[in-house]
Amino acid sequence: FFLLSPSRDASAPSTSSYPSYGHRLPTLVDLTLVAGAKERGAVCLDGTPPGYHWLPGFGEGSDKWLLHLEGGSWCRNLTWCAQRKETNLGSSDHMERRAEFVGILSDDELQNPDFYNWNKVKVRYCDGASFSGNVEEEFQEDGTPFFFRGQRIWEAVMSELLSKGLSRAKEAFLTGCSAGGLSTYIHCDDFRALVPKASTGRHFWEKIYAWIL
Repeated sequence: FFLLSPSRDASAPSTSSYPSYGHRLPTLVDLTLVAGAKERGAVCLDGTPPGYHWLPGFGEGSDKWLLHLEGGSWCRNLTWCAQRKETNLGSSDHMERRAEFVGILSDDELQNPDFYNWNKVKVRYCDGASFSGNVEEEFQEDGTPFFFRGQRIWEAVMSELLSKGLSRAKEAFLTGCSAGGLSTYIHCDDFRALVPKASTGRHFWEKIYAWIL
């Protein structure tokens, strides 16, 4: 099951006016930093712990989950990585503490009739490699450390969400945008294995840009 749509992040504010469509203002969801992430080596580019925003489901959606992996291009070399470390794409220190949930993350039934009452999670992207790096050694460039631990971030976030009810999901969707869309392909089999009780462990992507060099 694949959903094709523009590559704008699902949680980014719409360019249209909410009142013109009769929608209320988007819900703001607090950032949660993964507990014990540093101890297991699951860290962002700069060594800070990763995070996510979770909006609990309700009613018939209380045992259904939609996870969205944030996009944001890739870290192509240490120069780019050094720049990313000073932003929300490389450090949880720079992530906004509250995120607007719109689009497929919205809890507005008019805006999001299919998933409005589901558990919805926006997983923040801060490793620069589509949640896929797993380098044990710490890189150094001009005395500045870099960590490439995207795989560990994925594992740490999933472990925490499983403990919060994802393990009991009857339906579970893994979604992503751009670099996060690629991540859904990387992790879809693992995601299905993590939610064996779910009647569906699907993944869909919003848009992936790929270059063949």
